[in-house]
Amino acid sequence: RFGDDITIYGPDDVELRGGVFSFTFRDIHPHDVSQVLDERNVCVRAGHHCAKPLMQSLGVNATTRASIYLYNDTADIDALADGLNDATDIFGL
Repeated sequence: RFGDDITIYGPDDVELRGGVFSFTFRDIHPHDVSQVLDERNVCVRAGHHCAKPLMQSLGVNATTRASIYLYNDTADIDALADGLNDATDIFGL
């Protein structure tokens, strides 16, 4: 849905990735992404996640991290995607 506008950090093989994933979205700072999602009741974390050397190695200052598990359903995933669309609208990208 977001193509090259989202970068997911971690294994390319989704079987190895699990339900937690860190990402950057367009040129929007992860803290701003987090704020927009929070206002839409989508819980994520933003920052360097106690892994500053890893962030430096990846060449990013921070990422947004989402966790998906058994208690989530497709409506939760849709809310995350809708929130990212809203962030695009807010920041004019």
